[in-house]
Amino acid sequence: MHVSIISSGTTPKVERCTSCCSLFHCPLCLKFKPAKRSKLHSHLEAHKKGGILFKDKVICRCGLNCREQGHYHCPVCSKTVLRRPDMTKHLEACQGAMTAASPEQTSPTTPKDTAAVSSLVSYLQDLSSSSQESSTAAPVSTLLQATVSTSQDLTASEQENRGSRLSPKKDKCPHCKYTFYKKNMVKHIQRKHSGKPKDITVKDHLMSVCVDATNGISAVQKTRHGFSVPIHVQKKTWGHVHKIECELQECRQYHLMAVRSGMTSRHCDHIRSLDYCTEMATEEVLKEEVLSELVALKFFVSLQESQKHFCFSIHEPSVNHYSRLRRVMVSYNREDNTWHCSCAKPRRSCVHKNLSKWHLFQTNRDIFKTEAASTPPEKHQGTGYPPSDDTLERLVKYLYSNKKIPADLPDYLMKPKALTDHLTELHPIETVCTNCPGSVHLQKSTRITQKAKLISMNGVLENVSTYYRCCPQCRMVYRYQEWKDSLHNFDDHTILTLELCLYLRHNLQNNVSVSKVINSLESLRKVKFPARDTILHAYCHFEALTSHNYSYSCVCCGFFPPVVVMDLHKKGVFNLPVSDMKEPSENFTGDVDIEKFWDSVQLEMIARGFFPSRAKNIFAVNPSFEHWSPWIGKDTRKSDLVLNTEFAKLPATKSSPEAEVSMMSEDRLVDELLKQKVSTVRKLCKACNLDSKGSRMDLVVRLREEMKTRHSYDKIFQKIWGASGGWSVILCPHGVVYSLKFNLRAESPRDFTDLLLSWKHLPNVSVYDFARGLATHANLRLPASLTFKPHEGRLAASSQDNITAAQQHKLSISLPWLTEKLQSPEKDGHPLTGSSDHYVLYDKFHEANTRDPQEVLRRINLVPELQGSLNSQVAEQLFSSMQKNNYYLNNMAPSTHIFFMRNIIHLRNNNTNAKLVEQQLKRGREFHHSQDITLNELGQAVLGKY
Repeated sequence: MHVSIISSGTTPKVERCTSCCSLFHCPLCLKFKPAKRSKLHSHLEAHKKGGILFKDKVICRCGLNCREQGHYHCPVCSKTVLRRPDMTKHLEACQGAMTAASPEQTSPTTPKDTAAVSSLVSYLQDLSSSSQESSTAAPVSTLLQATVSTSQDLTASEQENRGSRLSPKKDKCPHCKYTFYKKNMVKHIQRKHSGKPKDITVKDHLMSVCVDATNGISAVQKTRHGFSVPIHVQKKTWGHVHKIECELQECRQYHLMAVRSGMTSRHCDHIRSLDYCTEMATEEVLKEEVLSELVALKFFVSLQESQKHFCFSIHEPSVNHYSRLRRVMVSYNREDNTWHCSCAKPRRSCVHKNLSKWHLFQTNRDIFKTEAASTPPEKHQGTGYPPSDDTLERLVKYLYSNKKIPADLPDYLMKPKALTDHLTELHPIETVCTNCPGSVHLQKSTRITQKAKLISMNGVLENVSTYYRCCPQCRMVYRYQEWKDSLHNFDDHTILTLELCLYLRHNLQNNVSVSKVINSLESLRKVKFPARDTILHAYCHFEALTSHNYSYSCVCCGFFPPVVVMDLHKKGVFNLPVSDMKEPSENFTGDVDIEKFWDSVQLEMIARGFFPSRAKNIFAVNPSFEHWSPWIGKDTRKSDLVLNTEFAKLPATKSSPEAEVSMMSEDRLVDELLKQKVSTVRKLCKACNLDSKGSRMDLVVRLREEMKTRHSYDKIFQKIWGASGGWSVILCPHGVVYSLKFNLRAESPRDFTDLLLSWKHLPNVSVYDFARGLATHANLRLPASLTFKPHEGRLAASSQDNITAAQQHKLSISLPWLTEKLQSPEKDGHPLTGSSDHYVLYDKFHEANTRDPQEVLRRINLVPELQGSLNSQVAEQLFSSMQKNNYYLNNMAPSTHIFFMRNIIHLRNNNTNAKLVEQQLKRGREFHHSQDITLNELGQAVLGKY
């Protein structure tokens, strides 16, 4: 008999736990938190009260791991049923079936048969009366006659009656909310809930159509079920050059991970499905001669007999991130009347869409239609009871060292709780001083307040008491700070639940500020929450105590990416009087201790709970040239000493090449001036004591002349650009941020040079919007070794032949070590490529901006290995996402701003890495889980062996 089935008047036997605690666990459910015997008995009475009375037993609802959801166990047939009404019906049917099947089927006149008949009659009468049928005698008498005549007829008739009355037409899936016919339920569970990936077979594979037989290119379904835009896959195993490749980035990354793991023959489902490809696409030649130069042939691909979607495979002469196999897939949704091409944004025209429309109009004029449109949508800085400064400093450092919160919290701590279930008396758990030698017992708890507020998702619990203890010898103070109770103590007056802290974290990842979240909760719960600034600082306190590793590395590129993209987010700024900053000491060389600086920032966040304002916080971190550091992952940087030479951005004398570089920041500021309204430019002229009359260009020319003095430059910069110089980032092509620098002054190549020179291994290819300036500055910084070489970071020597060939798109510079490491690595070679070459290239947006002809040798499209795989706009995509946070980040104090930014970027990196691993495993269809993934010595993900 199952443990959830108990005799009436009794309770399940309970025993004290000896494995994880010394309390009592509930034997019927896993949700109950271990408690004292008296509390457990009350809990078990609630189980009995909600149970089903059956004969002399009570069937309690079972919450054990028998099934995913709560359920009931049948005492007759040992089946499990989810819903209470269904269980009641099941018991009636089960009891009747057992009664009917118990007698031996011998002669109809035996006493046993008579007992069986009378039992069945009473059972059927009960069933008839409970269902309130209008006529009950007829079915009973009919069945009675059938029973007396033959036992076989009885069984068939009784089963027919049960089937018509007790079996519902549809059943609810035990794993999800959907209902299905019984005959389809098994198939549904196999498809959706089995957890086992399907293998590619002749009967079960992704549909595919060959669109280019010469090059072995096919269009393959992206997913198994439903409509999805097909993708291009190449499988050419004949001729001089063999090539097997899927255009999906995650499939390519999966194959690379499999190769690193020693599984070179692993391929994604798309490539494996080509073994069963038997169809060829129909060829349609466009009749207009005008467009024959752009596209000679286009293939119409129909993977499904669907009139809702049409797919077109368009030949694309160049290799891009959307056409890695020189083909682009365009789809048309007839119902929504929408076109989609991977080279263009929605509702934006492109040559591929136009060619597809032209083809569709030529072949199916009746469905040709026009297009439609749509739209998009946007503050906050604590308090406490402090002891003396010296004791307070020890307390803050004790919290930072000994009260860390795990980065991955157990699930049970995040489960919703009623406000009344939380503790209302918060005592420190320390009983012995951790500083004094020996066992010095702490003094009795002293109450700080009895009016503290506990803030949760469900509202505010008031009149919470907080306490502290003091050491009688060293006077060290200890307070309550225990995350295991699902609580986070900020300032002894404001306590947050961990559920709320994590909810705030997820909202910040979705560009929703803390104040907006609290406004929504306040409106929903109709309860007054504490000040928004208090909750903001409490959240900062929570993140400062969380054990984030801030690794800042990609699972695909490892700790040392061979290719990086660099850019500046100039709109991510904080208020800072740049001109008032003190000059650094004469012996300062630009070396900053990165760990020491960021520890001081986190200590400030923790100490805010003990000071009424930031101005009085003795741990406050203010911007300075000597104590201001970027963030670079521990495994990526050379050491804890990193470079920040912003104090040298405007040296007294410069060589002519470096003078050109320094002018870059002024040119950018002039560009920003030209974007301002005329009224804004006039106000700036007045502020600089300049003539404010004339055209916009006259005013800008005057301001440019005035900018030659540092004081005027800073004044104009603060008005136009904000106060600080934005933040510089270095990313890998997958969008994972490796380095983050918060500029105090206007950005220049010096900022990125500082970051790169702090790395253990320089990337082989750096993509930057001012490549010439970066190469010039870096090589001037280290003239003996030359940071960027050969050819000053260009792809080829600056000969007239090379320049002409590059301008005519006839020059190709192959860098094979980007895809396969050199067998004999060069001296000081990169650990992933083996090459010691270091190039600086322009991104796609800015490659045409330079006037120097030789800079054409810095274009990405000259390198075949980068043409189709490198998305040089990952930085712009990051900024597009992050600028949605500017409305609250730009109003923060400098230290809060950089703390928030580092944390948000770290969590974003984690999400990006998790998606990369998940996509690769999904494309590989392997029996691996994310837990099986490990990092090799270079920080790259590898599969666990099985």
